Amino acid sequence: MGKSYFPADRAGRTDWYRNFSTEFPRIGSEFGFSEVEITNAVNDAKYAVYILTTLGPDIDTDPGHPGNSVLSGQSSPDFVNLPGGDGGPIPVRPGIDTRRQARVERIKSHPQFNANVGERLRIDTGKFDAAKYKAELGRARQTGNFVTIPFRKAGGGVSGINLYRQGKGDKSPIKVGFYFRTPAIDTSPGKGELKYTACAVLNGKEVGQPSDAVSVTVS
Repeated sequence: MGKSYFPADRAGRTDWYRNFSTEFPRIGSEFGFSEVEITNAVNDAKYAVYILTTLGPDIDTDPGHPGNSVLSGQSSPDFVNLPGGDGGPIPVRPGIDTRRQARVERIKSHPQFNANVGERLRIDTGKFDAAKYKAELGRARQTGNFVTIPFRKAGGGVSGINLYRQGKGDKSPIKVGFYFRTPAIDTSPGKGELKYTACAVLNGKEVGQPSDAVSVTVS
């Protein structure tokens, strides 16, 4: 398997969340999710669809857009006011992607999980081959004095990532740290133009191919 179950394009992500909001309530209890957890998952999915459809062009062009913090930012108890937010579904806390990833890992580790469930929820990409997996980073953005970068874990196929940073004055990439929950947050990035790459980690060792580089300019 070379890529995540979760689509990279906005239209694909919208369709994925829309399908999940329909299918998950039908089988969530079979995987040990409570009614409250199922409701929260559906609210996450519906709000993600709302953001992706109503603010799509804005969040594509502006990494710092508040919609991106709700989708892929660090999970937080504080709600974010979105532009034109009136009239949408129930708002949810930032960190939708983080919670999606945790739910998928929980489902796939359950004894009830099978190919049919994977197909219904669109979370199965076939047999995982760690040697062929290429690490995946999302768009890097400056958040205050930090740099935040969402990443994927092959639907739970890997433990996390080692993140690397390279500035203009660095001869080679510098390891920032290991992250097992998205997003990765570099708390001491410095200033200027920075490039980030990642390697997937499984059982404490780096596996597969490094990610493509993502760039951000920190002011």
